[in-house]
Amino acid sequence: MVITPKTNIIVLVGLSGSGKSTIGTALSKRLDVSFIDVDDRIAQNEGKSIAEIFAHHGEGRFRELERETVLQLDFSRPSVLALGGGAWMQAEIRDFLAPIASIIYLKADVASILNRLKDNNSRPLLDDLVTRRKVLDQQFKVRESIYTQSTITVDANAAVSEVTQEIIQKLKLS
Repeated sequence: MVITPKTNIIVLVGLSGSGKSTIGTALSKRLDVSFIDVDDRIAQNEGKSIAEIFAHHGEGRFRELERETVLQLDFSRPSVLALGGGAWMQAEIRDFLAPIASIIYLKADVASILNRLKDNNSRPLLDDLVTRRKVLDQQFKVRESIYTQSTITVDANAAVSEVTQEIIQKLKLS
């Protein structure tokens, strides 16, 4: 497989629960490149979960940490990067990554996301089960126009293996 400069870095964007971490892990294994989950990196650096950071320091501080973490990443080796659901909304992150990476929008419908997250209460903006659908619908409305500015869009409602294969095919990595 030949990885070209623009595909040395593959960035996954999409709503929380769209499969960025799961698909990122599978894709990095298929391509034999490193995987970076920005939320995991932040939690590791801070010694706190994302939920704890939100609870103790607020969303604003989390977004600062997110931006600082992305801007300091070492992209000297081919990598797959999973951003948090709101990270791609930050212009500074988009301006940094868009010129050097292939941006993949994992488009999942709200019903699929709700199903995936039904037993997961660790998402700070989606921890209230009563308002979860409303919050996701609102996020989709606000973020969709930015997400679609990606290099490619894939249907993330499909199985992980299918989504991974579609990304590889669309980026012409096979």
